[in-house]
Amino acid sequence: MIKTSRDTIIRVQNTLSSLGQVHSRTLFGGYGLSIDKVMFGMVANSGFYLRMNELCPAQSWMEQAEQLMFARRGRSIALNYYLVEETLWNNPVELRKQAWLSLAGAQHERQQREAEKRLKDLPNLTVQMETLLWEAGIKNIETLRAFGAKESWLKLRQINKNLGLKILYALEGALTETHEAALPAEIRRELNEWFQRYTKPLHS
Repeated sequence: MIKTSRDTIIRVQNTLSSLGQVHSRTLFGGYGLSIDKVMFGMVANSGFYLRMNELCPAQSWMEQAEQLMFARRGRSIALNYYLVEETLWNNPVELRKQAWLSLAGAQHERQQREAEKRLKDLPNLTVQMETLLWEAGIKNIETLRAFGAKESWLKLRQINKNLGLKILYALEGALTETHEAALPAEIRRELNEWFQRYTKPLHS
């Protein structure tokens, strides 16, 4: 990670700590920022961009703010992320308010999407996996999120003892909207260690 980007992420984490723990992961050549697995911002080109949507009323600071651009197929597309300038940085109370609006809007958007989606629509999950989850009592995305990847895997394991580490990765990826092969190395390592601890007695 570039030092300036790392410094910006730390600055965001310190300033917005009252909203919750800010996590970062690589995304689109930058770093997506999330609280409780809801992405509300990006760090790109060492700058901090807040995500805005129709639930966030237009704010004066956004009028002159630079939008985050994403190159796709030779075209530049403006994303709904707006650069936080020093003026806003220097007003941490207002910055926290704007970040809260961004987070609340992103949470509402996710709830709307999930209300319309089935388990099979999540990354890594198939119709067969959806059926197995139903058998385990996990019949919607909300329940899957409530249990989390590990507890859900344990419930599936009670039905099918042959399920392995790849399914655990798939569940974690589904919850973070990430292909299981693209899970961050530290997440894969932590899940692998948990899996090995759980399955070790089965092989002793």
